[in-house]
Amino acid sequence: MPHPNPDNKPSLHARLRKTKAAFLATALTLAGVLLIMLNGWLSGLNLGDWAWLHALPLGELGGTLFGAGLLGTLFEYSFRKDQEAATTRQFRQIIHDEAPAMRDAVIEGFRFDTEDLRRMATPQLLDELAVNSLGMRFGDAAFGWEVYGDIKHQAITAEERWYDARVDATLGIPRVRSYAPNPFFDLLVRWEYTVVPKHRFRKFAVVSDRQRYDQMVAERGETSVWFKPAGTKLDVTDLDNFALIEFAVDGEPLKIIRTTDEHGQVYTVDIGEAVVEAEQPVVMSFTYRSRLRRDGHMVHFDVDRPTKGFELELNYQDAGIAKMKLVDFISSTRRARVSEAPDVAGVKKYTMSYDGWVLPRAGVAFVWILEDESLDKSVQAHETQEGAAQTASKKRGRENGSARSAKTA
Repeated sequence: MPHPNPDNKPSLHARLRKTKAAFLATALTLAGVLLIMLNGWLSGLNLGDWAWLHALPLGELGGTLFGAGLLGTLFEYSFRKDQEAATTRQFRQIIHDEAPAMRDAVIEGFRFDTEDLRRMATPQLLDELAVNSLGMRFGDAAFGWEVYGDIKHQAITAEERWYDARVDATLGIPRVRSYAPNPFFDLLVRWEYTVVPKHRFRKFAVVSDRQRYDQMVAERGETSVWFKPAGTKLDVTDLDNFALIEFAVDGEPLKIIRTTDEHGQVYTVDIGEAVVEAEQPVVMSFTYRSRLRRDGHMVHFDVDRPTKGFELELNYQDAGIAKMKLVDFISSTRRARVSEAPDVAGVKKYTMSYDGWVLPRAGVAFVWILEDESLDKSVQAHETQEGAAQTASKKRGRENGSARSAKTA
């Protein structure tokens, strides 16, 4: 690879070439002088039987070599530099004239032949091309840089991509032997999706420490994380409050290993090295049970990986819920399809589907009003405090922006 030469000093190759040229010129000059001297010496001798040597054109050959040596030296030190300068000027003129055509050819080649771009480009070069392109397209380089940085963090750095994800969830009241109202819901959730596995181990964690939750979310990798704040008064190490019930690959159940500490639980599943090395899509599914407070009035279903095609169904017919609403956090120009089943024969369920890509930290939230809560009081409070609620909502959004991404189990 050529190195820059800001001082325009002759390279080692140029110095060797000049040395060889000077040596050759000196040798030719010396040989010419010797032949001229030999011809003069032989011309005054009676060689007898060797008289035929007088017929050899030693003088002419010596003169030729002598002239070649002198002319070569003169050309090397007098005209070579001018010739190189002229060649350089000619080359630069050609590059200047053909640069637009060469540039367009390179751009067109990268545009239509991604194999050439993949062969030549490095990740850093691709990042720079993407940032510059977005900055030019938006007319704002800083905005383009931030948009691409967010996309890179959420999509490019994700090792796995999920396809055709389906979530089936059931919200109900756990049965207990007590006359007092049960303050909790049991949530049973089953995920199923298609993926080309990149990790041998699949992990699921539920924690009560916010710092640990943020750290595990930032690491991503093979772990899905849920967060149960300590204020919910639910022990995250208790199986009644969270448990991974089943994990399967292509319908085959796998062994689940559970570990606990003071801050939560971690479930680990070994899907096998052969599945990862095969690099073929498989259907993964897992089922978990989680307990949450009824007076929390909300549950999140967040997406861990970039997902193409997302469908969710929530059944709450035995949950004592009077009103349920769905809020999706999918950022796209295309709207998700949402439908609520009519309350016929006690059937209460919400379905939501989206065919496009869902990026990590997006998802769906459900909020509810319980049957034993007063709807009239809720409406009256909303009407009298509407202005204050909007102001408080904006303030909470600024203070707790990072908390919105927490996935509450």
